[in-house]
Amino acid sequence: MARVLLKNVTKRFGSVVAVDNVRLEVKDKEFMVLLGPSGCGKSTTLRLIAGLETPDEGEIWIGDRIVNEVDPTERNVAMVFQSYALYPHMTVYQNIEFPLKMARVPKHERHRRVIEVARFLGIEDLLNRYPRQLSGGQQQRVALARAIVREPEVFLLDEPLSNLDAKLRIRMRFELRKLLHDELKVTTIYVTHDQVEAMTMADRIAVMNKGRIQQVGSPREVFEKPQNLFVAGFIGVPPMNFLEGTLVEVEGRIKLDLGEYQIEVPSNYWSILKNHVGRTIVMGVRPQDVYISIKPVKGWYKAIIVGYEPLGTETYIHFTIDKKKDYIAIAKDVDTIRLGMEVYWHPNPNRLYFFDKNTGKALY
Repeated sequence: MARVLLKNVTKRFGSVVAVDNVRLEVKDKEFMVLLGPSGCGKSTTLRLIAGLETPDEGEIWIGDRIVNEVDPTERNVAMVFQSYALYPHMTVYQNIEFPLKMARVPKHERHRRVIEVARFLGIEDLLNRYPRQLSGGQQQRVALARAIVREPEVFLLDEPLSNLDAKLRIRMRFELRKLLHDELKVTTIYVTHDQVEAMTMADRIAVMNKGRIQQVGSPREVFEKPQNLFVAGFIGVPPMNFLEGTLVEVEGRIKLDLGEYQIEVPSNYWSILKNHVGRTIVMGVRPQDVYISIKPVKGWYKAIIVGYEPLGTETYIHFTIDKKKDYIAIAKDVDTIRLGMEVYWHPNPNRLYFFDKNTGKALY
């Protein structure tokens, strides 16, 4: 197998910079997820590694060689697309066999490898069917089989689960991780906009936005220590709440002045924030770290309920503190909640995040 290394890679389409000075190392046998919104450059990055696009600047390494000028067929990578791209006029057997035929692998060896990978993926009984006769999950397995049969050094997967229904997607993301990482132990780069897929599948996540990598780290690292406002707002369901205000010092205590009222900043953050007094900053708090009470509590802040979403074991409560912006709390046992109700809220004092308003960088 092999590591993949991108050194200052840039790709432009006319005046649009799709990939902007990307530096990324994917370790041998690692499951790396490129995560970000549509148009952030993650699929273009994958296509650059595959050789389907040529970088304007920088170097792409697979193993111990630069592959910028290497033909896609010579890179020893296999790519699975969102659409699966199966040949409709070929049977499942022929679809899986096709890359081996193109590589001029002897017929008896082709047959052995097709049967072996079909048995491995549990699709041996589908070999005589055509793609139109398969379910979405079966088509996805055939596309994987066609990639696996080549025995590549690197797997590249571009949103392979996005066409599946929610229930099947949950099952397939577990199976994909188990197959590629735990059993085949192949270096894998997986593109998705679905943060749940990223968090549950990745060894590490590279969060992208506007062609740039914003942060690389384990799922826990990008969730618990986001390096900027974009990562903090993109990772987490529901997204993090952001409260923008001015840091002020009142009688030796640091507070966040929101205009309507001031939120006292816990003393464990004072050493981080003391040099930012007088500046506009952003405080972040995740919905699961917002406490809600229907009764007044000393030191808690008033809010008005503007909506709620019951989800069985928990409820997303939407509230406002200034009638301009909504915030979200996750709560349990809230049968008495109703629209327009006055409640009281307080952030978990040990789970707050602070960001520079101008640069967006985390203040750690």
